[in-house]
Amino acid sequence: MKHICPHCGAELPDRASFCPYCASSLQMRQSMEASAFLRRRSLLPVLVALLVLAVALVLWGCLQPKGLPKGPTEAVILQKDENGQCIVSAEVLQAWFPEVTAMNFGTTSITSDNIDDYLVDNFQMAALVSSQGTEGSGTEWNMFNARSNGSSRHCMLLFDTNLHLMGYFIGQPENLGDGQWQFDVTLCDYDFTTLYEKELASFDAEWESLFSNYIAPEDIASSGAVWYLKGYNTGKTSTLRQSDAQLYHLWTVYNSPTRENQCRELERLEQDLPDEGRWMCYLLLDGNNELVGYTMLDTNGNGGEPS
Repeated sequence: MKHICPHCGAELPDRASFCPYCASSLQMRQSMEASAFLRRRSLLPVLVALLVLAVALVLWGCLQPKGLPKGPTEAVILQKDENGQCIVSAEVLQAWFPEVTAMNFGTTSITSDNIDDYLVDNFQMAALVSSQGTEGSGTEWNMFNARSNGSSRHCMLLFDTNLHLMGYFIGQPENLGDGQWQFDVTLCDYDFTTLYEKELASFDAEWESLFSNYIAPEDIASSGAVWYLKGYNTGKTSTLRQSDAQLYHLWTVYNSPTRENQCRELERLEQDLPDEGRWMCYLLLDGNNELVGYTMLDTNGNGGEPS
């Protein structure tokens, strides 16, 4: 770097204290350079602190719950039948939302304000993960039982494409009287592709270890099992298949912090057999809610085969 004498304009040698051409003192220049150097050094800790703060804010933002999407609400009013039940299906909901292609509905024990928690604990996600993203829940439907579940917490998720949530209802429906129940659906625009990809990667890496120990029905009593977790009514063969949506569901429930709340006493197993022509998978747990193994049963309680 060239240094120029401020008095005569001549080029100066490095670290000169006076100009050899005009004999003027250069102490002021050196003092200014030293001062600038010290200022730069004093700013360095400040810049580092600001950088650390910026990184921390980004990480904090990533770790915060996404919350429930905001949007306008629309009242969906369902009429119960003579049995005290209301059919809830995509076809029924299309009267209010013509773009709905799939929906999931049922009671929920989740109290989170993060919409992802509801999407993970949902048949739509199970269908997507088991099909590698090619199929959603399709024509899935359910019943709202006004007599037994009117005061229960419910979750209704509406989809217009496989990976896009267009609306939801979470909470207790309002009893309007005369057999009518109101669900205030919040409309939203939420693409959950990133969540799906994360769930798919985790499930693919872990599912085999969870379903590695098959226990035949006749061996359950001596296996040490005390509790069980129930799968879906989706099994079509006696052998466990990765493409069966109930595997993802069981994997999710087992890894949930609320696993204990969803365990059922082993004595109830015969009450939770699948429909005719279906096979259901059950995770068997010991008294500490830890995995013992899994079993497959048909509608008569007959066992399946190891995968």
